[in-house]
Amino acid sequence: MSHVTTSTTHPSSDTESLSDFDVLGGDPEHISIPGPSASKGELLETLKALQVQMQRLQAENRSIKEENKTLHADKPKRKRRADTQHEFSVHEDTITIYARKHGMMVEMFPSSELLNKKRPASPTAFDSSERYVTAATEETAFLDELYRHFPELLHKVMESSFFSDLVLKSIPDARANEIKKLRGVAGDIFGLPAKYFTNPQYDRASVPEIRQLLGVTSTSNVVYKTFPPVLFPKLIEDKSLKTVFGNWELLARILKASLHGVASLHQESSGGGAHTNSLKWSVHQITPGSIAWAAVIVIFLLSPDTEFSNSSTGKKSNICYRNLFHLYKKVLVTKWATKRIATIVTNINHYIFKPSILPNKMITQMQSIARLQRLKWTSLSALTEPDATTSTNAGDSELRDPHVSDPDILGGENTQDVEGSISNSARGRGKMRAKKAAASGGAVRRGRSRK
Repeated sequence: MSHVTTSTTHPSSDTESLSDFDVLGGDPEHISIPGPSASKGELLETLKALQVQMQRLQAENRSIKEENKTLHADKPKRKRRADTQHEFSVHEDTITIYARKHGMMVEMFPSSELLNKKRPASPTAFDSSERYVTAATEETAFLDELYRHFPELLHKVMESSFFSDLVLKSIPDARANEIKKLRGVAGDIFGLPAKYFTNPQYDRASVPEIRQLLGVTSTSNVVYKTFPPVLFPKLIEDKSLKTVFGNWELLARILKASLHGVASLHQESSGGGAHTNSLKWSVHQITPGSIAWAAVIVIFLLSPDTEFSNSSTGKKSNICYRNLFHLYKKVLVTKWATKRIATIVTNINHYIFKPSILPNKMITQMQSIARLQRLKWTSLSALTEPDATTSTNAGDSELRDPHVSDPDILGGENTQDVEGSISNSARGRGKMRAKKAAASGGAVRRGRSRK
C-alpha cells in the first residue's frame, strides 16, 4: 500500500507534475514519508512528489522576488514624481501670468508640439525677417521667442507637460475674458449700436454696416476675406497690402481697452489701475503679436461666431482664426522696420501709452496767469531791480505741462506775440531812460534814487 496521497498516474512532463500538485494544494502534510519497510516503488513515488513540490516552491519564490523588485523600484519613482509635481506647482502663478501675456502680446495660438521642446543652440532670431523663410527657421524662432518671453527661472520647467498644459489652458481662458469685456464696449469701438455685440447670439451677418467692414457682398454665399476692409484706412482695400493695418486707431482702441481696461477708452490719459494687464505684465509698448491679436479680435467681434472653438475655427463663419493670426504676424514681423509700419506702431503706442495731459481750458487759464505774472515781474524789474533782467522763459518752465508741446494747445503764435510785446515794452522804457541821461550828461542809473 502506498503512503503517498497523490495520484499513482505518472505524469509525462514537469507541467503535468505541477498541475497534479496544484490539485493537492502543495501542502507537505499530504505527503507521507514511507517507513523502512517501504518498497522501492513507494520510495520513488514519494521522491517524485517531493520534487514536484520543490519545483512549485522555487517558482513561487522567484515570483515573490520579482514582485519585491518591482515594488522597490516603483516606490522611489512615485516619490520623485510627487516631488517634481510640487516643484512645478510652486511656479503655477508665475507661469499663468506669463502665459496670459504671451497669448496677447506674442503668440495667440502657440503650437502644443513645440511648447515642450528645448531651446535651440543657434535659433533664428524671433524678430528677424528671415523667421518665415523655412519651416525650420520658423520653429527655432518660435522657441527663441518663447524662451525669451518666460523668465529664466522657469526654463527648467518648460520641457514638462505641466508647463504646456498650463499654458494651453491659460491662454484661451484669458482670451475669453478679454472678449467678454470688449463686447461691452465694442459699440463705442466700432461706432455701431451696442446691441450688435453685447448679445453674442445677435445676427451680425445680417447687418449691412458689419458686412461692409468685413467685405462681405453676398448674403447667400458668404465668403470672408483674409484682409477685410476694416483693416485698411477709410475701408479702402489694397491688394498689394501696402496700407494694411492702416486703420490703426481701431486696433489701438482694442489694445487700450485690453491693456488699460475698458474705462480707459473714455479718458484722455492712458488710464488704468493697479489690476490692469499693462501693469501686471509691465507692458510699455506694442509688439507684432499684439497688433495681430487685435486684428483677429476685430474680425471675431464682427463675425457671427460666439466663441473660439478648440480648433480655432469659427463654427458659424468657418474662419480659421489661427491662420489669420499667423499671416498677420508674418506681415508685421517681415515689414516691422519699414517706414509705414513704424509710423503705425508709433501712432498706436502714443494712443495707448501717452502720458496724461491737462485739459485745454485749464492750460489756457494757466497761460493767462503766467502772462500776467510775467508782465508784473517785467514792470517791477524795470523800475526797482538794479541790474536784473526778467526771464520770460522761467514762467513757462514752471507752469507748462512738460508733456504738452503742441503750439495749438499752448497758445501758439499768440503766446509768442504777447511775450514779444512785453519784452519790447520793457526795452522801450530802458532806452528812454538812457536817452534822458545822455542829454543831461549824466550816467544811466537803474532803480530808485537814494536821498
